[in-house]
Amino acid sequence: MTENPKRSLSDFPEEIITEILVRLPVKSVLQCKSVCKPWLHTISNPNFIKSHLHHAITASRYDPTLLNIINVEQLAYLAASDRLFHYADPAPAFLQMQQRQRRRRQLVNQALDDADAQDLSGSPLQFARVDIPGGLKLSRFVGCCNGIICLCNFGNGVYFWNPSIKMFRQIVFTNPGRKRSAIVGFGHDRISNEYKLLRFVYERRDDVVPMAKVDYVNAGYCREFQGPNLKTQICPVEKSNIVVNNVLYFFGGDQLVSFDLHNEVFGLVVLPNFIQRKMSNVMDFEGSVAIVFESGTGVDLWTLNTVSGVFSWNKKFSIEYGLDDLDTEIWLSCYLGAKQFYGWKSLNGNYFVYEILYDYEKKNIKYYGLREEYVNIYQTSEESEKIISAKLEDSMVPVHAAFKYTETLVSLDRFEPVENARNEQSNSWGFIHES
Repeated sequence: MTENPKRSLSDFPEEIITEILVRLPVKSVLQCKSVCKPWLHTISNPNFIKSHLHHAITASRYDPTLLNIINVEQLAYLAASDRLFHYADPAPAFLQMQQRQRRRRQLVNQALDDADAQDLSGSPLQFARVDIPGGLKLSRFVGCCNGIICLCNFGNGVYFWNPSIKMFRQIVFTNPGRKRSAIVGFGHDRISNEYKLLRFVYERRDDVVPMAKVDYVNAGYCREFQGPNLKTQICPVEKSNIVVNNVLYFFGGDQLVSFDLHNEVFGLVVLPNFIQRKMSNVMDFEGSVAIVFESGTGVDLWTLNTVSGVFSWNKKFSIEYGLDDLDTEIWLSCYLGAKQFYGWKSLNGNYFVYEILYDYEKKNIKYYGLREEYVNIYQTSEESEKIISAKLEDSMVPVHAAFKYTETLVSLDRFEPVENARNEQSNSWGFIHES
């Protein structure tokens, strides 16, 4: 009886190898580029990168990753913000501050006790953290698309950064002089395969009709045209934007603004007229635009439906507050998939308490990120407050963002290694998966 000879990788059909590679995580795929020239050629092919992206996005619906870009100083500022506020009558303000601090610490201690008993090992979520390279400076999070994170450098420019492949690109805007600039969205036009950055530029402080500028990131040029009349100016950095069905959505005052990424046409969507307050960012919920609104005894999630160009809002579910939560509120930041939302609790509508994960199917809340540094921020020293105050005066607000992230091989034209952007204060960086 003859023994079967040992088979090598070269004996497998190319299609089988490609199907295996496309299912691997980014780190493993990058290592496979060094195995042999045929694999390097396959992995470098744009069609392979597109197939890997599609597979990663599909898998993330059931196995999503919550990526946290965190800066403890920013959390300290949020915790100490009531101390930095100047009241006309300091005595009552001091008593109110003490009451809020006691209640906040009580909530945190209670959450820590509950967190010891909770088990996230069976959670469908993966948890990851990434440090921003020092060379990318202090920036605000704008959005994330196909694994590319967009950071805004206070209106003077943006960074497009894919931490999975350790590549980035910077675009510097020309000085607008006295003009006011606002980044309002970042997305991928899947029809033209172009990444686009949308920003508004206001000629005067009282302008409500901006000049819209669309930066074509790969093509390297900018198109200008008149923006919509929103009756109010957009904030310098508008973080709350999503892309659903190739349309970018963001808040514009008391209405929702849509921007078709391919046809580059604006639309205005009126919010339900019986709604009191928004209690979430605009979110992508199972392929639909969604917003959470305040209700009498909690909050409700509503989705936007479009039939023949006619918009309508439908309530999907409610989150009821318990008797112990009457002085706290839930703000939902994003929908991660697998029935999970990420958000946070606030005290008396203004004061950040802690981050949460909400399962809308099981209707339960779990506490996320309750580590020692989260507790220490509630014991901010006078010296720390001076440092925080100085940062505010210099408008140097650190990044703090958490969002759904999918690791991809996607790169942009003129991408360069992140190491080129490092400086002496740069931290080590990369994914740090939580235990």
